[in-house]
Amino acid sequence: MTQTTDSITNGEEFARLVAADPALKGPVDVACVALESDRAFGVDDLAAIALLYPIARYIIVEIGLPWLHSTGRYIELYRQKFDSWVDEKYVEHGLDPVTAKQAGDSLRRQLEQTTGLDKQQSWERLQILLKQGSSGNDT
Repeated sequence: MTQTTDSITNGEEFARLVAADPALKGPVDVACVALESDRAFGVDDLAAIALLYPIARYIIVEIGLPWLHSTGRYIELYRQKFDSWVDEKYVEHGLDPVTAKQAGDSLRRQLEQTTGLDKQQSWERLQILLKQGSSGNDT
């Protein structure tokens, strides 16, 4: 991943970084399939990735990356935190809660399948940038 910033604070920055790194773009594109109905109305790939930003930021920063937890612990943590977040916060981001849960579940599955040190390091760098950009923001 080409690091051109110290943090990521919005969907546009997130989309640019993801689009520039194949280790991130492939899994994020798969997660964006849940947002397909939004794309039918003329939203391009970068815009769809930007729509995924609050979901990705919450999963990556607040829940973490699966290889940094035991498998059972990660899945339980995800279930406890993500569904609650969607129910409480996602309306603020303008997407249907069912769509948000589908996109989040898809991203979680993609993260769980991420192997290889180089790919994991790309996600870990993204996590750092998202954390630095959040500064206490719970998205």
